[in-house]
Amino acid sequence: MFLLLILPILVSGFIVCNTNPVYFYKLHRYEGQYLYLKSAHLGLVSLTVFSLIAFLLSKFLPPVWHICKWDIPVNVISLTRSLLLEASTFQKIEDLNLFTWIIVISLGTILYAYFWSSVSKIRLRFKAGSLEKSKILLVSKVLNDSPLDKLLFESYINSRPLLLTLDTRKVYVGTISSLGEPNESEGMDQEISIIPVISGYRDKDSLKVEFITHYDIVDSDLNIVIRQDQVITASWFDFDIYKKLNP
Repeated sequence: MFLLLILPILVSGFIVCNTNPVYFYKLHRYEGQYLYLKSAHLGLVSLTVFSLIAFLLSKFLPPVWHICKWDIPVNVISLTRSLLLEASTFQKIEDLNLFTWIIVISLGTILYAYFWSSVSKIRLRFKAGSLEKSKILLVSKVLNDSPLDKLLFESYINSRPLLLTLDTRKVYVGTISSLGEPNESEGMDQEISIIPVISGYRDKDSLKVEFITHYDIVDSDLNIVIRQDQVITASWFDFDIYKKLNP
């Protein structure tokens, strides 16, 4: 009968992975069996925590609160047991108690997964000050282990210009205005949106940068979307240094 707990473990783990931002931004890194094990691990944590809470409540919480003329049932275990006893006939009291606990723990584990995710969102928002800043805080931790992702993210946060060279030898100088939203299979390294300042190309033989187009005379709302896998090199760009090296 305890095999019935496998389903709520996996369901609650899936809920945590998809609704808890702490794990959702890392979800694209989990593949195959590792994803199943991660969901099972988070589901097992939900099961363990709720089981402990349910045990303590059943131990110390009275079955009924007497308020004025009303009797309000507050002990979920006792309430579920009484409902099952009315709806079905159990030959053994042990079977009734076991089935009661399985039902309560199964439903409670799934509800606790939503509660866990909600608490994580509130805690992150309180720590960062706003929803957008909490997202930035999480993303910075996820992208910190990739030099290119970190460079693009810092340009996005600080509006600092970058020099990007694509696999077509096309060159863009500008600031990152947007990063791709992560999903279940891909992270934020899908597409980037850049506000270009100047663009050009690298010479085929010398690879020297030749700038052709200046966007300062164009509307500042201009954005160019680039697939991140097309970016060959990226570096900070300083206009003063460039003018000194290219008088």
